[in-house]
Amino acid sequence: MNYYISDIHFGDERILKLCKRPFNTLDDMNNYIIQKWNSRVSNTDTVYILGDIGFDDKSINIYKKLNGIKILIIGNHDLAFIDEIKKSRVFNKIDYTLEIKDSVNDVFLCHYPVVDWPGIDEKSVLLYGHIHNKTSLNDIRFEQIKNYYKDKKAFNCSADVIGFEPRTLKELMKLKEANSNESYIN
Repeated sequence: MNYYISDIHFGDERILKLCKRPFNTLDDMNNYIIQKWNSRVSNTDTVYILGDIGFDDKSINIYKKLNGIKILIIGNHDLAFIDEIKKSRVFNKIDYTLEIKDSVNDVFLCHYPVVDWPGIDEKSVLLYGHIHNKTSLNDIRFEQIKNYYKDKKAFNCSADVIGFEPRTLKELMKLKEANSNESYIN
């Protein structure tokens, strides 16, 4: 089974306030995510993490506690300690973008929301992160993103909008449909 998640930000104190995450402390957040992750993901499942794994190299150790084969799509916050990430060998593959097959779907993985991706004309799927739970109340760009993606197979994997646990592609599709008239960015 394939799972997807982005923007976990283990160890990042400021993310609690910036994204209004529903946790009192970093430990609460970390423990919640670890518990949710390991209750869903087996060691034979693959989890694609679409960037921003944590705050610094200390967060790498948390990934050792998580089930599954872990593939990292590099995010902007990962660049500050990319050498440590690579040396850790926690991730089975590390890349900036990746094209995969998930069941019958061609999927393009990128940390950032993009306006064009391989196979867009053939209705391939884009999975992205980076924008967390921002809405049109934050900036006009986010309303534009939502409007652009409205009729496209593009799905936000940011932890903030998917319940802080890895999700399947089918679940991401259902979340988008269920939140089509909300400020949920997808």
